[in-house]
Amino acid sequence: MTIKSVNEVLALYVGSAREAFLLNAKEVLVREVLNGEFYVQFAYPFQADDAERYGLLVEGNDVQFPDVVERGQRFCIRNVQEIRQGRKIYKVVEAHHIAFTLGNYFLDGYIDFAAAKTLAEMLTMLGTDTPFSFVVEGSFPAQDIFEWGEKTKFELLQELRQLYGAELSFDNYEITLTTRKGGNYGARVEYRHNMRGIKRKSHDMERITRLYGYGKNGLTIEGHAGLTVKYIDSPHFDPANPFMGKVDFPDVETQSRLLEEMQKHLAKYENPSVTYDVDFVQMEKVDREFLDERLREAGDTVTCFDEVLGYSFDARANDFDRYPFEKKSGRANLTNFREFKTADYIFQATVGSKKAITYTSKNAVLKGQKYDDSITLVDGYGMRVADDQDRTMVRIGQTAPGEYGLALFNKSGVRTIWQDSATGNAYFSGTLQAANGSFSGSITATSGTIGGWTISSGSLSGSGSIVGGSIIGSSVMGTTITGGTITGTTVQSAASGDFVRLTSGFATITIHNDSNPQASLQIQGGLAGGQIWSPRGGPIQLGISGNTINAVGGMNFYNYTTFNAGVHFDLAATVTGLTVAHVTGLQTQLNSLDARITALGG
Repeated sequence: MTIKSVNEVLALYVGSAREAFLLNAKEVLVREVLNGEFYVQFAYPFQADDAERYGLLVEGNDVQFPDVVERGQRFCIRNVQEIRQGRKIYKVVEAHHIAFTLGNYFLDGYIDFAAAKTLAEMLTMLGTDTPFSFVVEGSFPAQDIFEWGEKTKFELLQELRQLYGAELSFDNYEITLTTRKGGNYGARVEYRHNMRGIKRKSHDMERITRLYGYGKNGLTIEGHAGLTVKYIDSPHFDPANPFMGKVDFPDVETQSRLLEEMQKHLAKYENPSVTYDVDFVQMEKVDREFLDERLREAGDTVTCFDEVLGYSFDARANDFDRYPFEKKSGRANLTNFREFKTADYIFQATVGSKKAITYTSKNAVLKGQKYDDSITLVDGYGMRVADDQDRTMVRIGQTAPGEYGLALFNKSGVRTIWQDSATGNAYFSGTLQAANGSFSGSITATSGTIGGWTISSGSLSGSGSIVGGSIIGSSVMGTTITGGTITGTTVQSAASGDFVRLTSGFATITIHNDSNPQASLQIQGGLAGGQIWSPRGGPIQLGISGNTINAVGGMNFYNYTTFNAGVHFDLAATVTGLTVAHVTGLQTQLNSLDARITALGG
């Protein structure tokens, strides 16, 4: 009896509940095709003491790998064959990746035409009312959508993949559309090392060496950039043995883009189609030292050597068959290869157990894998550094047509730091953070946020304190201004309504209602006199809570003056030059006295 751990067997699920571990599963095979099928197949024998698990192996139930094997992927049983061979009874089970159950959902909406739709927008329609989520990795230009919908959602997903030029990657209920699935982890298949067999297949049934291209409304490249014909030729074009073809690009509206699309298509089909079927020992099953360099999934890059047959190339695994729980040989179908020429110089250095650099003189390519799964490539443009998803992160050299210098990109393909080669100016898009340190020199910015203060269009706004130094400007506004000394041409307590304004070096204090002055106190400089007056002609009252108003130099009253009750003059004082025009009751008394004197004959 063999004892297995939970990391060595498939788990069986009915709905969301795990019902059992399939301890007796045999020949567990995973087959994965890039952008295509992805399933697990295994045999399960009938045993009397295991009848319950045997009976649960039916369509609709799920099997799942442990987290440390095949990334814990889940598969839905779609095909079951029950077979008797003599006294042996067993089932052959085929389970498709859970992502393929997206095909159980139907989109009854229909788009006849929609302009410039992003991939993320379209995927939102597919994810609605399903358990699936979608992720976009890399940058994909918006596309016009024609006659899309009224199909299963998995069919529509494949249509979007082809339209946007993406590749599919599955992680259970998360579906990713990326610019490139898989990575280059240093996997290699080599004769006398781990190669068990290799088969080369080639054909030229799709080959094109002269390509005619047509864009929207019959657009051609004729007349563009000096071109006098509607076609482009491959360097492999032979007039005695031509391979001519035509491709329509109905969404292309400019000649420059049409030429670019034609060049891409021709590069794909100008050579005979060549694939390699390789049977190999997965070395990580023999020696864990090779674990990090293993071929992990369809889409990964493999380096293949067979010096006897003269095969030396890098290629992607388009198909990958493997046995996760057994030491059986894997099989890969390799495509999109780049052959190493006889003149190539191959240099491999090692940093620890990692392959650091591979160099070949073809097209001045310097390709490296350092410490992780990133790639460094030197080509005709300069140096390019990409991450493990082959997304360009750094470009040194020619960063764009007619631009040279340094450019950094984020994972979405957006340029974030770059240099203008004409001016030498550096540009940054995003958030600039000084984790530790400071800025020196002069910084000029049209707008921005510093410590919570926003600078924009000549204004500074925010909450906080400005401490120390001087504030110089035409206007200072605020609810409360607290401080020691305020120096300025004009100080005003409010912008409108009732306010006090200090002007002329604080020599004049004016009380306003909006723009209308109500009263003014003027304090002249030097020995000149001051004055209080009402510019509006209204009364001015002095409310004194003390005993006296002490005018050291004397007090002069001009024009009309009224003294209210309780006002008196000290008897010891001499009052001169006082004309009493109206005193309440005094005039009547004087008139009565005058009448009496007249009556007495005076």
